[in-house]
Amino acid sequence: MTAVGAIIIVFVAVSLFDILIAVLYARFYSPAAFVVTFGVGGIFAAVLSYQYGIDSAAEKDENSRWSLIILLIVIGLLFFFFLAKVEGGEYEAAFKAYGATLALGSLLFAKGKVE
Repeated sequence: MTAVGAIIIVFVAVSLFDILIAVLYARFYSPAAFVVTFGVGGIFAAVLSYQYGIDSAAEKDENSRWSLIILLIVIGLLFFFFLAKVEGGEYEAAFKAYGATLALGSLLFAKGKVE
């Protein structure tokens, strides 16, 4: 649950950061900046949720590591396919960028050991 909480917290933080950038630097803000901001946020969400998930796991073994990686991939696919259609697809590119980088960012932890 801490991993899911971290994903939601990072998503809200990226959304607020995006609004802040749009207000302060409206002249330089573009749809590409919107997508890139959420893409970078997805990578941060993958790393933070993995770290919090492993730290709060009862047993830090390969089974818990792979369970967490699969959870991150499923949540990333949820963002990519289902949540991208929210609000008539207005935020589709941002949600897809967040979901794709969340799912692919979790693959950074596929090779290695639990520490």
